[in-house]
Parts: sequence; structure tokens; C-alpha cells
Amino acid sequence: YSSSGSAACSVCAAGTYSPSGSSSCSACMAGFYSLSAGCAACSACAAGTYSPSGSSSCSACVAGTYSPSAGSTSCSVCVAGTYSLSAGSSSCSPCAAGFYSLSAGSAGCSVCAAGTYSSSGSAACSVCAAGTYSPSASSASCSACVA
Repeated sequence: YSSSGSAACSVCAAGTYSPSGSSSCSACMAGFYSLSAGCAACSACAAGTYSPSGSSSCSACVAGTYSPSAGSTSCSVCVAGTYSLSAGSSSCSPCAAGFYSLSAGSAGCSVCAAGTYSSSGSAACSVCAAGTYSPSASSASCSACVA
């Protein structure tokens, strides 16, 4: 870029850009970045990452959060019954049957104890009804007692 009357062009810093013929640099919008100095445009952050405005890089969403699409300005928290195990997730996974995640933002699921069960994506385990049982942890259902 160059301002009026300049004898030379200037280079925009990382995190900013200047299209050809501009008289100044502009900060990259949130969800976008410019890695190095002298960029004519900013690039979108990949799914699983985000950035505030004026960024020279994108940050990975922490475990328990996700960003589903490119150009994200923040990460969303996984809802109860789901989790994201590692940083940089673009989605949350449902807890498997026999497991649960009680609160939002979980990085993993807990095992249902013997005498309880859960279906896939559960936020809690259910107690087996009278006349039924689950003899081991991580049960997806209860079995009827035989008379």
C-alpha cells in the first residue's frame, strides 16, 4: 500500500491485508487470518479453529468445544450427552450406549454403573426398573429377571 505522495510502497503486517492500489492496511475480519506480511487478502480459518479480527493465525478449539465450518469467530460448547476428545474438533460425537456426559463441554464420557443403562447420546444413566437388571457397567439396556 502507499499513501498519497509516497516515494515507495509499504508492506502490511501479518494479521492485516491491502488489496492492490489501496492507501492503507485493513485488519483481517474475525474468522480469517494473514500469516505473513504483505498479504493482499486474508484466508479463512479451517473448521475446528477460530480467530478474532486482526489475527496472523487461527487457534484450535479446545477439547469439549468445536467449530463446524471455515471462517469461525469462536468455538461452540458440546451439549450434554456429546463430547469432543481433542483440540481442533469440527463436531461433537454422541456418547456411546452405556456411557454418558452429564454436563456441556465434555472432553469424554463416563461409564454407567452396573444396575443402570443408557442409550447413545445420553446425558445421564437410567436405573433399571424393578424386575430387570444390568450385571455390569456400560450397559445399553436392562435384562428381565427370570422367575
